[in-house]
Amino acid sequence: MRIWNIPARTCAALATGHTEAVGSVALSNKIGCYNVGGKSAENGAGAFAVTASKDRTLKVWPLPGSAVLDRSDEEITLQARLSIRAHEKDINIVSVAPNDSLIATGSQDKTVKLWRSSDLALHGTLKGHKRGVWDCQFSQHDRVLATGSGDRTVKLWSIADCSCVRTFQGHMSSVLRVRFLETGLQLLSSGSDGLIKLWTIRTNECESTIDAHDDKIWALDLSRAGTLFSGGADSKIAVWRDTTKEKDDEKREAEEKNILMEQTLSNHLRHKRYEQALELALELDKPHQVLKVLTDILEKDAASNRGIETLQKHAANWQLDRLIQILKYCREWNTRARNSHIAMLVVKAVVTTIPAAKLATYQGVPEILAGIAPYAERHFDRLDGMV
Repeated sequence: MRIWNIPARTCAALATGHTEAVGSVALSNKIGCYNVGGKSAENGAGAFAVTASKDRTLKVWPLPGSAVLDRSDEEITLQARLSIRAHEKDINIVSVAPNDSLIATGSQDKTVKLWRSSDLALHGTLKGHKRGVWDCQFSQHDRVLATGSGDRTVKLWSIADCSCVRTFQGHMSSVLRVRFLETGLQLLSSGSDGLIKLWTIRTNECESTIDAHDDKIWALDLSRAGTLFSGGADSKIAVWRDTTKEKDDEKREAEEKNILMEQTLSNHLRHKRYEQALELALELDKPHQVLKVLTDILEKDAASNRGIETLQKHAANWQLDRLIQILKYCREWNTRARNSHIAMLVVKAVVTTIPAAKLATYQGVPEILAGIAPYAERHFDRLDGMV
């Protein structure tokens, strides 16, 4: 294992001791511990690194302190303070608790083990996955641990009694990485299916699925600013921005606008401004209100027989999407005898205003009209039978 001085782009420290490849590395999380040096650091009071290897061992390496690592011009050799054979199969992941008190290891033996960082004494074993464990992550807020496994599940475990408190199912293949969001109320997971899933812990529900990569997603992490980074076997690194607040604002604005428009619609109906009410009801996509307005328009103009002229005036101004919308309403209304009269008058206004040849060129319109025809024939036959 090597520790790198990023600004200088040099190797600051080297640790050797494993007999096979090192598969996972983790560093202690308490920032203040990196200021501890000398004998105190050697005895375990300072920061440390943890390594897990294919040789199935777990090793803890004390760090000499940031002052030594930053100033040193030569590569420092680290010595392992603690070492233990941790699992019976390959160790895939090692993770350190936020307070540095525990170390978690996940293995191909289907278990996660919790170790005390001070002496590598076994705190407990988490059993429940049916295949190897690929990742484990401590929560920053609660005494829980999240794991992802080859059995396609994410599990949430209580650190206190090592019991499984939640299981999240939804991935179609192995779950390779799992991360807590900053609030600790949601989880992110990535899998061999190339998907990233967002889970709400309280409800066990998958809130969102992102088709992120074309192959396995081996890397997943969050910045302190909330930016999500993912890296896959498709040779791509993707950067994702959290748009939850923006979407919530947009939803709230849309709801406020909708309330205002509904109030305006009520005012139009109250003052019998039917033409304005019709356009607003169509914009709000409220078929029942549209039917009511059309009924009022036709009743108002029944004496003068100008109702069809009013409808024709509207039909002449409808754009294609509005025309398709109203015809779909008519198709639905026409299935009920009591609404068929309104539906047929609207259809009549449309076909007498817009040439049939032009209507036939509009995508979707012929199919809608074809759906109206059978019920119209049924209603005409019923009327014929009454004569």
